[in-house]
Amino acid sequence: MERIGIFGGTFDPVHNEHVYLAQQVKRELGLSALIAVPTLIPPHKSHSECAPAAARCEMLALAFGRENVCDYEIREGGTSYTYKTLEYLKSVYPDRELIFLVGGDMLEDFKTWKYPERILAAARLAAFEREGTHVDFGRECSLIRERYGAEVIRLKSCGKKVSSTKIRLYTMFGLDISAYVPRKVEAYIRREGLYAPTLAVELVRSVLNERRFMHTANVAVCALDKAKILGLDRDRVFDACVYHDIAKYVDPKKQPGAVPADAPEPVAHAFLGAYMLEHEFGIKDEDILNAVKYHTTGRAGMSKLEKLVFVADMVEEGRKFEGVERLRELFDTDFDACFAACVETEYRHLTEEGKTPYFLTAQCYEYYVKEKKI
Repeated sequence: MERIGIFGGTFDPVHNEHVYLAQQVKRELGLSALIAVPTLIPPHKSHSECAPAAARCEMLALAFGRENVCDYEIREGGTSYTYKTLEYLKSVYPDRELIFLVGGDMLEDFKTWKYPERILAAARLAAFEREGTHVDFGRECSLIRERYGAEVIRLKSCGKKVSSTKIRLYTMFGLDISAYVPRKVEAYIRREGLYAPTLAVELVRSVLNERRFMHTANVAVCALDKAKILGLDRDRVFDACVYHDIAKYVDPKKQPGAVPADAPEPVAHAFLGAYMLEHEFGIKDEDILNAVKYHTTGRAGMSKLEKLVFVADMVEEGRKFEGVERLRELFDTDFDACFAACVETEYRHLTEEGKTPYFLTAQCYEYYVKEKKI
């Protein structure tokens, strides 16, 4: 019996790793075809960050071929359920064996999906590892076998860690994405004006140099990739990250009283940035203002958003200092541990250079590292 692979996802946008993984799986399983199925609306993303459904379908057609794209979930509307999609595809291909591709993280959550037994009646699961995730495949496969009597195919193919968030934000920031997406997809994104810059991005572009602008983009990428896990609103995370260095090159003397008199020069821009956002740009969201204000010093009793901007500012991919790789590994596996390690790294860096940490940084260190109160 011929096999057809089913590859679902948001594909926002489809990127080179999607294409490469599909090719690898197709060869490994001897598939006669592989069908890409885009979901309707990713519920965890802000609408300003997403491409329209029709555009995502068109990009998939450019990457996979139009005959290999199924828009069933988009045509159906409403919430997408895997069991409905697979039952539909089974009716289209009644004489083919359907192989539904899942990443290890999806396999771990499979028991929480709606009607998993109907999914398994329509298709067989084939699971692949994703770079940077840690899933006990043996345990998860055993659970599915015991609970549903189904065998899971464990693929040799491994999905590399690629951030769709990075591609969208790099486009929004006007940065090069040619290394991440097929050439035809990149041309389509540019031609259609997908992931257009927001007013906030245009503003910081006008006041930051190229290096600091790239840093800002990377901070936003880093933080947004963690926002869902931390239960944070993506729009608020985005704004805090984009604005965090807005006053980097502004003279504090232009805003008397905006910066505490005892604040060291390297942290002055954080206080000034929060002041400018509130008084010049009318931003009243206290959490965003505090995330900007304390992103260099930290403080005791920080909110999740404040912590996230503090950490992302330190571990974004452009940073280069001894120990940053360890911090990035913690960022992937244990955010609270990563935050504490970042606070300790900053405090020890200052003291080892013979500098006296600003009192807020000292309080942050005492609260989160010495007192272990996270």
